[in-house]
Amino acid sequence: MSPPAPSQPIAPPLYDRPEQLAEVVQAVAAADRVAIDTEFHGERSYYPRLMLLQVATADGVWLLDPLALDLRPLVQQLATGRALVVGHALKNDLRILWTAYDAAFARVFDTQLAAAFLGCGLQMGLAHLVQRVAGVHLAKGEQMADWNQRPLPPKLRQYAGNDVAYLLQVHTEQARRLAELGRADWLAEECQALCDTRLYDRDPAAAGDRVAGARRMDPSEAGVLYAVAALRETMAQQDDVVPHFLVTDEALVALARAKPHSAKEIHADRRLQTRAIQKYAEKWVQAVAHGLANPLKRPPGRPPPPPQLEAVASAAMLLVGELANESGIAPQLLTKRESLIEALREGPGSCDELADHAGLHGWRRELVAPRLWQLLTGELALRCQLGGEAGFRLAVA
Repeated sequence: MSPPAPSQPIAPPLYDRPEQLAEVVQAVAAADRVAIDTEFHGERSYYPRLMLLQVATADGVWLLDPLALDLRPLVQQLATGRALVVGHALKNDLRILWTAYDAAFARVFDTQLAAAFLGCGLQMGLAHLVQRVAGVHLAKGEQMADWNQRPLPPKLRQYAGNDVAYLLQVHTEQARRLAELGRADWLAEECQALCDTRLYDRDPAAAGDRVAGARRMDPSEAGVLYAVAALRETMAQQDDVVPHFLVTDEALVALARAKPHSAKEIHADRRLQTRAIQKYAEKWVQAVAHGLANPLKRPPGRPPPPPQLEAVASAAMLLVGELANESGIAPQLLTKRESLIEALREGPGSCDELADHAGLHGWRRELVAPRLWQLLTGELALRCQLGGEAGFRLAVA
């Protein structure tokens, strides 16, 4: 059975038989480029549940049913094969495929990131991008659809197919423009970072970072909070439930404040009547004891930067904005104000030291660091001039 071509305005079929999966694996293995997207449900489970995998090559579009098939052979072919994998806002897709199939991808191209290097802002949506590049209007509004239903209605199959049908055309145009601007390597550096699977693992030891109020606790309470948050994270992973559905943040904070030494104390505290706490009271007592034995000693907070340093940082960020405008790159890709302030606190004595302290590496080091250093050393100045759409503009001299 041959899949419909990407340009055909019909709903692709849902592939749910092993022989169909083998056909797609073969097509992907022969392709130089493959576009992918996923549909998933992630609201009520610890791990997002893959409901649909969309794949497109130059020869067609396929919708694969992970509820009926083990897609591991296909996903591993995508991850380790010779084809360049193209997707839009790929981070979520790569996270889901890593979680579901242990698939670590080698070569990817993110069209949303590419758009940010081509003057389109950091969060350009797929529909807008396809409209600009292919002149095709994609329907919106199905992101929160029920992708679990079978048979999958034609409207949803059409929507899902469109998510990959035009990506290779977008990639062709973006790759051409990036090469013209000398930015292909810049994007490749950013996309390679997306392939680092450490981005997608959740460490239970760091779960306390996500609990409101953690930073306001004293070392003893914070130690307990991080210990019980780690236990909640581990239990949620094992049961595949959303952590705060298992035990709320408020209950974790109550545990950290109360520091119960026995199951009896837990059963007697009306703030701790969550089923998961009551049922596994001994585990929570052990976690509290571990936290008390390991108080969280944070380094002392740094005082606010002096006004002079704040002023210099503001000027530096104005320059960063101008560099972004000159280059047609989303300014958020260049650096953050907090990073610059921390670098300035260190009193850098050279351009390389400035870049190191600000965490500027690769293409960022090349583009941003020299101009910032020129500003800091007085070789470059920022001036306001009359003119422009707002009646004035910032000039770099």
